[in-house]
Amino acid sequence: MRATAVSGLVFANANDKLLKKLTENRSMASVPFGSRYRLIDFSLSNLVNAGITNVGLITTGNYRSLMDHVSNGIYWDLDRKNGGLHILAPYMASDIRRFRGTVDALNAATDFIERCESDYIVLCAGDILANVDVSDVINTHIESQADITLVYHKGMLPVNRADAMVFTFGESTNIKNISFDYSNESEQYYGIGITVIARELLSKLVRDAVEKDLESFNRDILAKKVNELKIMGYEHKEFITLMNGTDTYYNAHMALLDSNVRKELFNPERPIYTKTRDDMPTRYGVEADVKNSLIGNGCVIDGVVKNSILARGVKVGKGAVVENCILMQETRVGTDAKISNVIADKNVTIGEDMVIKGTTEKRVFINKNEII
Repeated sequence: MRATAVSGLVFANANDKLLKKLTENRSMASVPFGSRYRLIDFSLSNLVNAGITNVGLITTGNYRSLMDHVSNGIYWDLDRKNGGLHILAPYMASDIRRFRGTVDALNAATDFIERCESDYIVLCAGDILANVDVSDVINTHIESQADITLVYHKGMLPVNRADAMVFTFGESTNIKNISFDYSNESEQYYGIGITVIARELLSKLVRDAVEKDLESFNRDILAKKVNELKIMGYEHKEFITLMNGTDTYYNAHMALLDSNVRKELFNPERPIYTKTRDDMPTRYGVEADVKNSLIGNGCVIDGVVKNSILARGVKVGKGAVVENCILMQETRVGTDAKISNVIADKNVTIGEDMVIKGTTEKRVFINKNEII
């Protein structure tokens, strides 16, 4: 397949409201993850690893941080004369309302969809924490002669996600019913937010939906046309997390401490790319004690760190204890401070001798730039 046969569209603000504390001043896609990544890195890398070199990012607001991170796409080899990375920012006019849902968002991306001239479009939510073989998804879609292919996972359905689809299958992987049953009592087959569809079909479905004043691509189009179109499923069997709250965000970080999860999420055959930052290696003082933790570069550790994720540039003072925490970029933990079950946004300063202890049921969240 030629390189231009498939383009990608990523919904950067998908489910912003589910991580309100972290998306107050940034999009869901630009939420930090792990010791050096943003959530958008996984969707972009999934597309690029499949040979997709024309990608549009649909934004609805709070996209300054996102633009700063992705820049011109150079870190994902998307700084190209033909194709490349396109920020599809929202615009307002007298006859245009703000996006109510995914139909409005796709309608705003009409120029990108029409001008890309690709045969297929891959739609992705910007908060998919998974390493998906999108190339195999596309090949399976073509071989099955499907109209639409939806990537799914078998497991406990993430709650609070309004457009989370639950699938019932007919023969093989043919999807016969799409529902929005949020029962979490047993494992179900649910969509993870990746869709492969022919470009012309997508354009037609969006045009028709706009004429009928519909809002949701999943609820108002896919679910209602499941018996009219050939909709197939593709199962992603490896690690997957869909953000649906602070607990999920925290647990996804803690899952990184499992080597098996890291192997699935950071498969060397399908690398996860991110914005690079030139910095010194992490320095460990003579009294440093680090166990079962992930530490970004540029950190200075003079205290104790256990079962925690530290992003780039974090400093932990002498005598300080950091346990079961997520500390984002440039956070400072003062001498003899004791913190546990804490999520600290970027540039937080925790003073000397401070004691901050959350619980497994209620973790402490510290806002960006806050000084305690």
